[in-house]
Amino acid sequence: MQDAMNKIQLFSIIILGLFIGIWGCDTKLQSLTSLDVVPILPNNVVTNNSETTSVSFLDDYSLGFEKAKQEMKLILLFFTIPNSDASQRMMETTFHDEEIKRLSNRFVCIRIDGSKESDFCKSIGIKGFPTVLFMTPQGEELQRLTGKLTPDQLALPMHVMIQSQSTAAIKSNTTIRK
Repeated sequence: MQDAMNKIQLFSIIILGLFIGIWGCDTKLQSLTSLDVVPILPNNVVTNNSETTSVSFLDDYSLGFEKAKQEMKLILLFFTIPNSDASQRMMETTFHDEEIKRLSNRFVCIRIDGSKESDFCKSIGIKGFPTVLFMTPQGEELQRLTGKLTPDQLALPMHVMIQSQSTAAIKSNTTIRK
């Protein structure tokens, strides 16, 4: 299983490189690890949960993982903190984008407030905000993106994850039929 996940990660990186090269994107890969990252805050930071988004997020990661297992979907975890300008811009732009909304239906999307869930963030190595993690329902990390992501920067890895999940499902169905 781990070997398959490593292949998926390698495939994701190759596809990302191809798309950037083919479309002549002038966005440097460094932008995916932008300097818009904010360090993790202690548990006692006051938060404001007035954020709204067109993507439907769950705010409870335990329920989200359970839902992903039941629906056999991959997980998109969005780690944010209320006082991060980059996180707020993603909530207001990236997660309102029509393509992102459409793609998000193929995932269980979970929003993690890093100021309230700092222990969970530390346990999986979140070092700053915003961060997007793609995971399996079993908790295996598939890909990690840090910094403020535009809709295009998020859509590509979402497409890759969907494609790799479809490919894995086809392979497992083929294996079962033998």
